[in-house]
Amino acid sequence: MEQQLQVLAQKHGIPVALLQEAIKEERERIVRQNRRMTPRLKEMIAQYADVSQG
Repeated sequence: MEQQLQVLAQKHGIPVALLQEAIKEERERIVRQNRRMTPRLKEMIAQYADVSQG
């Protein structure tokens, strides 16, 4: 992974630290989004299960 970051940084002329920080921020955003989605997904699954059983 580190080597790929080096190649990517050189290719685009940006610091590796900037890429690493962007990856970290994106991971945190995805985790927050997943936490918000979980209750809605559970609700949708429960509704689907009720419909398919009825």
